[in-house]
Amino acid sequence: MTNKGISIDIWRFAASFLVAAIHISPFEKINGELDFFFTAVLGRIAVPLFLMITGYYILDMARENKKALVSYTAKILKLYIFCIFLYLPLNVYMGLEGTAEGKPETLILSVLKDIFINGTFYHLWYFPALISGLWAVYFLIKRTGKKAGIAITCLLYIIGLFGDGYYGFIEGNGIIKGFYDALFNISDYTRNGLFYAPVFLYMGYLIKRAGKKGTYDFMYAFLLFLLMSAEGIILHRSGMQRHTAMYLFLVPLMYFLFRALIFQSGSENRKLRNMASDVYIFHPFLIVAVRFFSKLTGTEKIMVENNLLLYIIVCLLSVGTGLLCDILRRLRKSNVTPFRKPPSP
Repeated sequence: MTNKGISIDIWRFAASFLVAAIHISPFEKINGELDFFFTAVLGRIAVPLFLMITGYYILDMARENKKALVSYTAKILKLYIFCIFLYLPLNVYMGLEGTAEGKPETLILSVLKDIFINGTFYHLWYFPALISGLWAVYFLIKRTGKKAGIAITCLLYIIGLFGDGYYGFIEGNGIIKGFYDALFNISDYTRNGLFYAPVFLYMGYLIKRAGKKGTYDFMYAFLLFLLMSAEGIILHRSGMQRHTAMYLFLVPLMYFLFRALIFQSGSENRKLRNMASDVYIFHPFLIVAVRFFSKLTGTEKIMVENNLLLYIIVCLLSVGTGLLCDILRRLRKSNVTPFRKPPSP
């Protein structure tokens, strides 16, 4: 990869703020259609970008050395466990979901489902989806050819598509709807590690293996984004969507967009990469914190009811949190390094 150009980590950092926008709807009070476009169309590029970056770097290494995947999984698992405990007080404060009739067995099943599939807070679904998606694609890489891998991941995505953006098409079919109803008893959404994550992880891996860019990648990406925008608006206005994470044109759009970005990318920026993760992890906590503070100070009309201002405040606080985390990481490293055992003479 060339050292010239914009680091892929800058795009990852920018994408993390699109995720925050999805959870705040900054333009909702200004214009509903604009807010839908910003959060449910443009914003849906963010998570596929994260997944493709992981597929690009991790799966190629894992193909040659399984230990790389094991090590990365352990790292993500530790981060996920940290997030579970970080958001546990909020889960308790807001009330655990899925506790119908207060039955202990219902609570246990709900907690297990959240930990292993849905995530224990609304943005934490990404971690179990990433882990399960990575291992699923790894076994596809090891046991199938390229064509079969593409076919399987695309088929899984299409199945997920009809449980998400194209749900309206299957609502009238009793047998098919029954299949999806059974799925939703296990996972709240088809945006998960089985139907959603594999195709983007696999595309990232394939782009890495191909090692070349196309001449018109940006142009194709722009045209496909226009098509996805039209797709999203049509589905939204027709009331087809159960959720807004999955679009038909999102897959080819991300293929050309990622290829355009990664092959014109400069050197990696570890600080921005870490800060992108910090923004993703902490922004829901900060949304709750700002709402709580505004309630205490009587400034709800200014800080909370104005979605755009709330979004700006949360983004600024997220950056501040990321900078603080970066300082703590540096301090941790500086404290550990001096006590390392010196090499033998």
